[in-house]
Amino acid sequence: MRVEPLPKKHRAISLTPLVDVIFLLLLFFMLSSTCTQFGQVEIGAPAVGGGSEALPKAILMVEPDRLRLNGRAIAQDNHAAEVSALIETGNDSILVYIQGSSSTQLLVTVMSELKTVPGLTVTVAGPK
Repeated sequence: MRVEPLPKKHRAISLTPLVDVIFLLLLFFMLSSTCTQFGQVEIGAPAVGGGSEALPKAILMVEPDRLRLNGRAIAQDNHAAEVSALIETGNDSILVYIQGSSSTQLLVTVMSELKTVPGLTVTVAGPK
């Protein structure tokens, strides 16, 4: 006697495990991302003719391990105050020169702090 197997019933696919995985991925990426605030640094295009009319009255050298203002080493957390003191003596423009393998983060930090000094014109330069 031959017995025929019963036809298999197809069950509907449950979407609950898929939704659980998506929520777990969302939770993972939300918790693993950083919530730091990004700042903007405005760097304008050069003037026509390749340079500005006025020469900078101070030079801030951004080196990998230190900052130098007019050849004198200054603390990295005190350069905004030093530049403010220069503004009071009549120096209203500064050239920020990037030297060596300085990090971009250091340049952004310096530029954002120099932006807080009122009446200061900042020019950025670097090696070719």
